[in-house]
Amino acid sequence: MFELRAAVRGILLPVASAREAEFLAEVTRLLEIAGVTDDKASWISLQLRRWQRDGAPTPAFRAFVRDLLFLADRDPKTFIFDSLEGPNGAAYQNASRLASANFFDLHAALVSAHLLDHDSARQILSHSGMIARLAVEEKMTASEISRLIAVRDNRFSLNWRAVQAILTKFGCAPTLSLPASNEVFEDDMSAEPALFGDLDIEGGIERVAEVAKSLGCAGDFSAWLSDLFINDLHHPYLLLLHYQLLIQARFDHAVTYAYEFKPRGQIADWLTEKYISSGIPVAKNAFLNNAKATLRFDQVWVTGRTDSPRSATALANILETIENLGSLAKDELAAQIRGLLHRYIRVESEKNNGDIPHRIPVLNVAQATTLLNATGNGNTGTNGILEQRLLDCYGLMHHTVANGWTPKGLRDSVFAANTFRKKFGDVEFERPVRPNPEVVAYESHGGRLTLPYVLDHLDSFASVLALREEELTSIAPLADWRFEVVFVAHVFDAALPPVRVVRGVNVAVRYITFAAAALELAAANATASVNSHIVDALNNGFIHPQVRQRALGMIAP
Repeated sequence: MFELRAAVRGILLPVASAREAEFLAEVTRLLEIAGVTDDKASWISLQLRRWQRDGAPTPAFRAFVRDLLFLADRDPKTFIFDSLEGPNGAAYQNASRLASANFFDLHAALVSAHLLDHDSARQILSHSGMIARLAVEEKMTASEISRLIAVRDNRFSLNWRAVQAILTKFGCAPTLSLPASNEVFEDDMSAEPALFGDLDIEGGIERVAEVAKSLGCAGDFSAWLSDLFINDLHHPYLLLLHYQLLIQARFDHAVTYAYEFKPRGQIADWLTEKYISSGIPVAKNAFLNNAKATLRFDQVWVTGRTDSPRSATALANILETIENLGSLAKDELAAQIRGLLHRYIRVESEKNNGDIPHRIPVLNVAQATTLLNATGNGNTGTNGILEQRLLDCYGLMHHTVANGWTPKGLRDSVFAANTFRKKFGDVEFERPVRPNPEVVAYESHGGRLTLPYVLDHLDSFASVLALREEELTSIAPLADWRFEVVFVAHVFDAALPPVRVVRGVNVAVRYITFAAAALELAAANATASVNSHIVDALNNGFIHPQVRQRALGMIAP
């Protein structure tokens, strides 16, 4: 029995470990049907030698392996997979059927076309069940699967084409269609305003870098993206990055690998045209010009680049770092970077067309009042941009420079982190007049304000207070300062705290609605402030046109 088991395992067929006992019983049954009743292990050893010596299996061995891998009227039909149940059962059954029909032809192709020796081809085929599972279940590409196999056996390092040949014969090779690519492109374009709000490219880079840090990425994404988009800008490298990350939207891909998805084909041409039509200077064959004779966008590729070497290094570093993340982390970071690319494409397109869409004109008193009241009536659907700009106006009305107040955070992005910017709210006003200096901070929250949000903000207040303690105490002891946080929202939960002790200091907490703030501004005839701090801010090319379109609709519903 042990001799037979060793001989059967030596065939190196792809068998799920959970099925091995049944598989060995089926080996015995099939051999006895074939008339091999004695010395079964010897028969198998003989067949393996003949296959290697002659370059082809005997008809009896071919039939034996074919039936072992799949029989439609047997239960189980295959031993390659644990089960053919579940949502992927049909794909696994089809893969098993094709594996059964093509096993020896596939081995021959691996030897002749992929230059593996006889035993190496057998070895990689022993992984073919796992290869199919990773492609079907985990949506991995051939290049990503080859990286995993190479951990077990470095003979297969960089040999993604052999993996792709197996997946193709098994009917589960990943393919990227033009409609699927266009769907990803459209989805990313729609997500751009929500992902980046009113951030410029530099701000978007910092936001992506923060996401990368939260995902556990090593390396300096802020520096890499700055080199790629600003310091050493070479537009074809943005195209290369976009194409590689487009694949990740559909599959778990080894994103440094350059040629698995045919960059000479229709999709690369289509993406290139998207860049060209936006006025971004890339050649029609930009991908091939920058990826000739390369397998991967890695440091070896970088050494061959003469165009923008800092940007090339940044591209390789970004792709390599993403490649080494887990699947969902890769998806998230890839989506964030594609969003940043879409912000760049849109801004360049609008710049090249000569003007921003839906520019808002200077408002008269009635129009400014209408916009204020509409902002106060409910969530504007502008990702908090209109609400925060209204807050700028409101804070400036109550805390003037003439009365000794200094603003901090005016016109900051809705995504500007308070802790990073060392401010106590979205916008704050400080009056450092002894003996009782003051800080009043305003925090904007479109929609309903909840207790968890208030507590989270006051926790960040404590962090900022610690960062600024030395600065503040140079003016007066913290106990002499008056701190107030004003939350502005459309509606409020009940039982929100009126005061909070933060690092031993009393912080007064006040709540006002956007509607009340809008009424105060309208009553004070703040039209000039609205034009300066809302209209001018919205007429910035980094603001998505749909935000201005929404504002125009609110002015003239």
